Amino acid sequence: MEARWQRLEQEIEELKVQVAELQERLMRLGRTSSTVSNPVEVSLRQRGLPVLAHGDHTRLLLPSCSSPEPRTRWYELLRRYSFRLFVRDLLQVQEGSDLTALSRYCTVPTVRRYLRELQELGLVILSADGAYRLVPDQVTSFGPTLEWYVGQVLQREFLAPALFSVRLLNTQHGGDYDVIAVLDQRLLYVEAKSSPPRGVELPAVEAFLGRLEDLQPEVAVFLVDTELRMRDKIVELFQDALTHRFGPGSGSLWPVERLVEELFHIGHAIYLINSRKGIYTNIRLCMRDFRRWEHQARRPWAGLDG
Repeated sequence: MEARWQRLEQEIEELKVQVAELQERLMRLGRTSSTVSNPVEVSLRQRGLPVLAHGDHTRLLLPSCSSPEPRTRWYELLRRYSFRLFVRDLLQVQEGSDLTALSRYCTVPTVRRYLRELQELGLVILSADGAYRLVPDQVTSFGPTLEWYVGQVLQREFLAPALFSVRLLNTQHGGDYDVIAVLDQRLLYVEAKSSPPRGVELPAVEAFLGRLEDLQPEVAVFLVDTELRMRDKIVELFQDALTHRFGPGSGSLWPVERLVEELFHIGHAIYLINSRKGIYTNIRLCMRDFRRWEHQARRPWAGLDG
């Protein structure tokens, strides 16, 4: 009996040691996860690019309720191109009674329906006489909200961890990185332009290429939220920017080629897309093409040798 008690006491002491070791491991894991908890942050830090900040909600048009249902409804509304155009106009004319100011891209009955949706989400106040007022009056640009939406597309539809409005340490070109995601263990960068093609100029494209040099992602997407043609201006801007960066022979080294309709690619690594047929659909087409050609993909930000 005494020998049995001694064995039990020994086993208890061994269990105490194991529990203490497990507690220490959990504490170390907690310290690590509290510092870096997002796979995107982990990937960036491993590239020597610690995240300074991300996800600035002060510039977003977003339901303030913390429950997921209103934000899911907001996400579903933003999937419609006509609704995104309506929101851009609403940010320009944030209060009034003349609904025709919001009906450039949809009918007045549709404007009324959209305003009622926003009222239910707490984003708009409607009066009895039909006047409206946008509640978050500090938001003036649709750009940050578009970045949030693209990040949500990657998280919800691709199940990919994503950060939006990212500021990084130790980058040469600086600026905010619109959306960074880890998709199938590859780093994806998406730059989202809320203005139509006429609002995109050469410095914006050159800055995009500079950010790719800093970030060194496996694949990148330049998204212009429009249903207009990309060939007429955006493709030409990229051709000019590549010529400026790599010289007159860049047209043969880095041709901008059509993927399908108004979607284009450079070396199966940079994709130029619009919103026709949907942002999710177009990103999905690009990612399928990238996976098909990944081993032959050539990246301008890696230098002239691709």
